[in-house]
Amino acid sequence: MSITVTVNGDPRTVADTTTVADIVTDVTGHSPDDDQVGVAVAHDSAVVPRSRWTTTVLGEGAEIEIITAMQGG
Repeated sequence: MSITVTVNGDPRTVADTTTVADIVTDVTGHSPDDDQVGVAVAHDSAVVPRSRWTTTVLGEGAEIEIITAMQGG
């Protein structure tokens, strides 16, 4: 079954088994196991610790914000 979620303001249709880790991989192209990736995730305005990315399943209407660290000055 499919659900609709919002990722960084854009609606997406995903499987109802999709986790935060799946979305992070899709958006960043990096595995959530890669500790070198500077990423923070909020699920419905609450920060999701990296340790829970693989077990946090998204529900219909979930709002996900993915913030990546950028080098610069």
